[in-house]
Amino acid sequence: MPLVFLAVLLGAALFGSMVPYEVKSTLYAVSLLIKEILITLMPLIIFSLVFNAVVRLGYGALKYAILVTVLVCCSNFVNTMISYVLSCFTVGVDLCSQVQVPTASGGQLAPAFEIAASPKLVSNAGALAAGIVCGLCLGITKGPKMAQLTRQTMVALETVAKWVFKIIIPLIPLFIAGTALKLQHDGVLKSICEQYFPVLCIFVTSACSYVLLQFFAMSGFRMAIAAQFIKNTLPAMVTAFGSASSAAALPLSIKAAEKNLQEKANAGAIVPAVVNIHLVGDCFFLPLSAIAVMMSFGMEFPSIFQYMIFAAHFVLAKFAVAAVPGGGVLVMIPVMQSYLGLSSDMLALVTAIYMLFDPLITTCNVAGNSCFAIGSEKLMMFMAGSSKR
Repeated sequence: MPLVFLAVLLGAALFGSMVPYEVKSTLYAVSLLIKEILITLMPLIIFSLVFNAVVRLGYGALKYAILVTVLVCCSNFVNTMISYVLSCFTVGVDLCSQVQVPTASGGQLAPAFEIAASPKLVSNAGALAAGIVCGLCLGITKGPKMAQLTRQTMVALETVAKWVFKIIIPLIPLFIAGTALKLQHDGVLKSICEQYFPVLCIFVTSACSYVLLQFFAMSGFRMAIAAQFIKNTLPAMVTAFGSASSAAALPLSIKAAEKNLQEKANAGAIVPAVVNIHLVGDCFFLPLSAIAVMMSFGMEFPSIFQYMIFAAHFVLAKFAVAAVPGGGVLVMIPVMQSYLGLSSDMLALVTAIYMLFDPLITTCNVAGNSCFAIGSEKLMMFMAGSSKR
């Protein structure tokens, strides 16, 4: 998948000038249409995935479900705020100020046909709230009939979400191709590709360094134990890199957690519950790349107040992420559009950048989940010891 998106971007940058205007205009219109379809289907996706995630947490003790949910939200929020601080010292100061967006000599590319904004019967926030409430109600309800109904509902909603992603994900290269040709026509794509790569390298280096620091902290700052944690998690990380899917790496992630945790049973309880919702790589990469694209398009650096509102919705939307290639960015498109003000062109560029680095982002996610499992077990053991005392 990343090679496909790299080929799309390079093809648009190198050969876009050879494509007739009418073809580029049509592809750009199709790209906008795909975006509208995605935004229209997003409430259904959010409800389905949030419902399943909350029900799975609810199957355990309510106290455990609340603890894991709070820990996930706190971790994602802190990671997202670290991303903001990092962007202040990189994107907002030096590197991105060098990115100059030229003015197109032939005028900006217009879509071949108009795309009307799709009406929303249910907002993303409403779908998110409904998924949480319904999931909590069914997840903690006892009784064989209710349990059977809950399982049937979960399977049905999971099937719907999978089919939506099966339809949408193959269209993403076309979505990016249309907008990439628009950026090439407007004179933006080449400038960004040439000058923006050093910024992306900083993003990747920062996220990887942060994950390594987490392993070191979970080991009690003992190098040998941290190295053992990483060694145990390495097969899951390699699988995540090769598949760009946390779900594909889940069996190996559980095995790694069984080796890293003191109680093997905790691995099966913690890791599957957070595989879709605790995403360190996404929390670092998406906000950083979104802010960097904003700056390169001449927008103002977001204020701390604006960013905190975005971060709060960003963290909640994490409960609707599917552990499939590209799942993280697809759910975040409406959030970035609503709370950071990204246009369709910016969203397509962020999506393309995310897809290119998705294997590495997913690797960071899997490594972060391994650290989260270790930290959660330590906290639960501490709380259990405190309650006994």
